Amino acid sequence: MTLSQLEYIMEICHCGSMNKASQHLFVSQSTISTAIRELEEEMGITIFTRSNRGIALTEEGQEFLAKVYPIWEKCKEIKQFYTAKEFDEKNSLSISTQRYPFCSKAFVEFLQKQDLAHFRFGFKECPLGKVIQEVQNGTSDIGIIFLSEMTEASLRRHFSSKNLEFHEMKRIRPHVFLNKNHPLAQKDTISLEDLPAYPYVVFTKKDESSLQFSEEANLQQNITFPRIIYINDRATFYNVAAHTDALSTGSGVLPDGYCDRRITAIPLSDATEDMCIGWLKKKDRSLSAKAAEFIEILEKIIQLY
Repeated sequence: MTLSQLEYIMEICHCGSMNKASQHLFVSQSTISTAIRELEEEMGITIFTRSNRGIALTEEGQEFLAKVYPIWEKCKEIKQFYTAKEFDEKNSLSISTQRYPFCSKAFVEFLQKQDLAHFRFGFKECPLGKVIQEVQNGTSDIGIIFLSEMTEASLRRHFSSKNLEFHEMKRIRPHVFLNKNHPLAQKDTISLEDLPAYPYVVFTKKDESSLQFSEEANLQQNITFPRIIYINDRATFYNVAAHTDALSTGSGVLPDGYCDRRITAIPLSDATEDMCIGWLKKKDRSLSAKAAEFIEILEKIIQLY
């Protein structure tokens, strides 16, 4: 007994006709007839009676159908499960990223290109340590992060120990983020020595701060900020910076429509190192077509700056 034979029987019962069953299943009527005859010979029973009026189940056929129906339902359930699983893998993507507006822009452009009836996409902004954790445990397919010259060596060792690999996209000179009415906003470039006079915004909790997992561009170690504001999201930074003279440092990539118009970015003239922006994935996990599509969009956006 094969699953194909059971499928033929179920379709004949559903259609009430071998001819209609063959049309629905896209197989010849002779193929169905031969398969059912072989099953009847194997079981030693007659499943259908055939006459000029059509085809009908015998008493033996009804008994056989009652016994195999639960098996057939279970087979359909298994088939549907693995078909859905294959579909979900092809049309799903989960991204974790540090708090970058250009990543949001890339995700929106990625969504605009999708012409699918069903998909499962996820996008999460979180601290660097959480991005790494999400990729490591498989919750996210890829993570978007930055490395600095100060932290790159240690983080790359950390990635290697966790079976992760980092792919560099671009190195960017750090910028200062501040509101457009800030005392420093009229400058073409800002010097490191200008910064300590103003509150410095840090994207982390105070008890979790670490140079290795810093969210901001790393500055000279001998620069200290007497006033530090700890926050957890971009929206809070935009509001704090827009209404105070607080500032922060980062990539300076502020795509139109994806950041607060009250905020501007000015190059840091004497920054000691670049920001290395790239993406992270598990070494033993192949990059999906959807992940590759997102990364291509992201790289095009970053290269504009």
